[in-house]
Amino acid sequence: MTNIYSELLGRSSFPSSSMRAKYFPFTGGEVLTDPALSQQPGTLLYGKNYEVYPEGGYRRIDGFERFDGKTKPSESLYWILEFNAGTTATVDTNVITGASSSATAELIADAVVESGSYAGNDAVGYMAVALLTGSFTVGENIQVSSSTVAVVKTVENALGATTDSLDDTYTQAAIERARSKITVVPGSGAIRGVWVYNGATYAFRNNAGGTATAMYKSSATGWTLVDLGQYIKYNTGSAAVSEGDTITGATSGATGVVRRVVIQGGTTGTSDARGLFVLTGVTGTFQNAENLQVSSSTVAVSTSALVTTTLVPDGTYEFINYNFGGSASTNRMYWVDGMNTAFEWDGTYAVPLFTGMTVDTPRHLSAHKKHLFVSFNKGSLQHSSIGDPYGWSPVTGAAEIGTGDEITGMMVMPGDAMSVFNRNRIYILYGTSSADWNLKTFSNDSGAAEWTIQNLTETLFLDDRGVTTFSAVNAYGDFSMNSISKKIAPIIQDKKGLSVSSVRVRTKGQYRLFFNDGTGVYATFSGNKLAGFIRVDLGKVIYNICSAEDALGDEIIFFGSSDGYIYQMDKGTSFDGGEIEAILRTAYYHYDTPTRDKRYRKVQFELSADSSVSLKFQPSYSFSDPDVPESRTRDLSIEGAGGYWNIANWDAFRWTGQIISTSEENIDGVGTNMGILILSEATYEQPHILQGVTVHYSPRRIRR
Repeated sequence: MTNIYSELLGRSSFPSSSMRAKYFPFTGGEVLTDPALSQQPGTLLYGKNYEVYPEGGYRRIDGFERFDGKTKPSESLYWILEFNAGTTATVDTNVITGASSSATAELIADAVVESGSYAGNDAVGYMAVALLTGSFTVGENIQVSSSTVAVVKTVENALGATTDSLDDTYTQAAIERARSKITVVPGSGAIRGVWVYNGATYAFRNNAGGTATAMYKSSATGWTLVDLGQYIKYNTGSAAVSEGDTITGATSGATGVVRRVVIQGGTTGTSDARGLFVLTGVTGTFQNAENLQVSSSTVAVSTSALVTTTLVPDGTYEFINYNFGGSASTNRMYWVDGMNTAFEWDGTYAVPLFTGMTVDTPRHLSAHKKHLFVSFNKGSLQHSSIGDPYGWSPVTGAAEIGTGDEITGMMVMPGDAMSVFNRNRIYILYGTSSADWNLKTFSNDSGAAEWTIQNLTETLFLDDRGVTTFSAVNAYGDFSMNSISKKIAPIIQDKKGLSVSSVRVRTKGQYRLFFNDGTGVYATFSGNKLAGFIRVDLGKVIYNICSAEDALGDEIIFFGSSDGYIYQMDKGTSFDGGEIEAILRTAYYHYDTPTRDKRYRKVQFELSADSSVSLKFQPSYSFSDPDVPESRTRDLSIEGAGGYWNIANWDAFRWTGQIISTSEENIDGVGTNMGILILSEATYEQPHILQGVTVHYSPRRIRR
C-alpha cells in the first residue's frame, strides 16, 4: 500500500527535519573570480590586515614599530620600585638615579603614596618606571637631578602591578615611552635603503639639504653617521702593497694607512697595475701624479688627489651579503643604487667598485659563481673577475653580456643557474665563468617588475599577468612558470604599475608585495602549495624592505617609508602606536541548497588567541539583498586560550581557559545564503587566529 503521507512530504517544499549545524574552516584567502554559487565556504570576498595561516585559518597580522637600535617599544617593560622616606613628589617623565648603584629609570606615571606624606618626609609608596638600566639597591637614595627624593625600600619588581587594570596601564605606558625615544634617520625625504649586515641595521637617507645620501648605523643610542672613508687612485703599480702598510706621498709628504688594495687592471709584475688604495688616518694633502711609497720605495703613482667618499642623492638601494673569500671575515655587504658606483662594506671600510663604464651607476646586483654581477641601462649585464669583486678587466675574467632590454633584476635559482629579468623577457644564465657562460632565452613575452623578485621555495615575481612562480621542474635545469594570483586578479590589475617593493618571509612561508599607496598583498604557502592571498593596508608606503636573521637566528624584517623612520615589521601589536583595523568578509554560502531559504539561528566561532580578543561581526543574507532585513552588528569578547601543564609556555596561557577558544552568538535571519563580516580594531591586543565557524540553521521553503 502506498504511503500517501511520505509521498506528499517528499514533494513538499518544506524540510523533513528542523535544526542543522554546518562547520566550515576559514581557508583559501580572497577569491574574487569564482562564480558566487561555486565559491567555497570559508573563502573571502574581502580581507584586510589578516594573513592566511599555513596550518589553517586567518590570522590578524602583527604590527610594526619604529626602530633605531634603542629599546624596542614591544620589548619595553615596566618595574615597580617601592620607596620610603619620601620627601619630594616624583612625577611622570622624571628620570631617577640610584645614588650608589647609578641605576637609572624613567617614571611612566606619577609616584603613588600609600602612607605618610612628602611634607612629613615619611612618604611610603611606589614608582612605576620603564627604560631601566642597572639595578637599584635597597637602602640607597633615589635622586632626581642630583637631589634626593626618597630611599629604595625594595628592589625593583618587573611587571609588579597589583591589579590587571594597572598592569595594562603601565604596560602600555612603557611601550609608548620607549616609542617616544626612537628617532628618524637624520636627513630629508624618504628612506632610500635599509639592510642588515653582521647584526647591525643600516639605513640610507638624503641629507638635510638633499645634496648627498648619508649612511647610518643603528646603535644603543640611536642612529650614528657612518664615515665612508677616503681613497686615492693610482697606476703603474709595481710592487705589492698590503693592508696595514703606511703609504707616503713622495712630493707632498702626506701619509695614510692602507685598508684596502683594489687592483682594477694590470699587474704589479708588469708594473702596470691600476686601481685605488682605501686609506685611513691621513695626514697632509696627497697630490695627483706624485710617487706613492711604502718604506721609502715607490710602489705606484697617484692619478688623483685624496678623494672623500660621498654618495650622490636620490638612489634606490639594492643589497646583498656575499663571501668571495674563504673565511667568515670575508663575508661582505654590497650595494648599488642607480646613482653611484657599486660599493663593498665590511663594517668599517667602504670600497667603491669601479667597473670602467663611462656612466658607472649600476642599478641591480647579484652574486653568482663567485662573480659579482651588476646591471646598467640599456640591458647591459656585467660581472667581475671570478672571486674578485674589485677586478673588472676582461683580462682577468670580467665580461659584459647584452640582454637587449632594461634589466629589472636577477635571482640565483636552484640547479646552479641565474635568472635575468627584463621587463618583458626572461633569460637563464648557465655556466660557471666567462669561459662557458650560456645565456638562454626562457620567455620573450614575460618579465618582472622591478623590486618584486624573491626566492621562497620557488622564485616569485610580478609580471603583467600577476604574481608568477618560476621553478625548476627536473634535475637537469629546466624551468616552468605559473601565474598564481588568478583568484585576486582584480586587485593585481587595479594595482598594475604601482608596485614598489617586496620581501620573502621565511618563517611564515610568505611572499609580500607592496604598492605605492601603502597597500599590499600577502601570499602564504604551505610547503610548495599556495594557501591563499589577503591584502593589507599598513598606512605607510614601503619604499624598501629587507629580511634577515638576528643573533639568535630569528627572522627580522625592516622597512623604510616616506617619514624618515625605519620600522621593524611583524613586531608589536599596533601600527607604530596606531590601531590595527582588520576585516574579513566571508563568501556567501548556501549550505548545499542554493534555492532554499534557511533561518539562521546561531554562529559559533573557533579561534586561537594568547590574550583576550574583542571582535565585531555582522551576518548578511541572500547576497545582502536590500529586501532582506539587515542584521545588527554584534560584539564578541573572547578570553585567551588555555594550555597544557608542562607543555605550554609559562605566562602564555590562562589556567582556566579552553585550549581552543570558542564564542557563540544567537542570530535571527532568513535567506538563501549567508555571509559574515568580521571586524577587529585594536592597539594592544595580540594577534588571533580565526580557524572556522559553525552555523546553526533550519531549512525553510524552496524559492520558486
